[in-house]
Amino acid sequence: DKWKKYALECFEKEKKLTSSRSHRLLILETEIDTLTSKANNAVIDFDKAINAARESEHIHEEAFANERAGDFCLSQGDIRASQYYGQAYRLYLQWGAKGKAAQIQRNYHVSNTFQ
Repeated sequence: DKWKKYALECFEKEKKLTSSRSHRLLILETEIDTLTSKANNAVIDFDKAINAARESEHIHEEAFANERAGDFCLSQGDIRASQYYGQAYRLYLQWGAKGKAAQIQRNYHVSNTFQ
């Protein structure tokens, strides 16, 4: 479809402009793979993006990558979704995004033990 083609073109341009495999590119690449049915290693790829965001000290993007990994796992019936949502919840709180943390808690029944 038109949107996927445009997204892939933008991604390829961004890849050429970025000298390293940044956490942002890793997240985008994993998202594109899940959309194009190349999701065999999606959880591993999300973990790479999470680790890269942590190493770059981008807590909000680490939280986002955890949330997206949780979304993917949930869509696949994978029980690891709760771990990713719990981590996203904790990281959003640490970052100060209480509203976002509350949304995750409300939507995914994350317990307060992750604080």
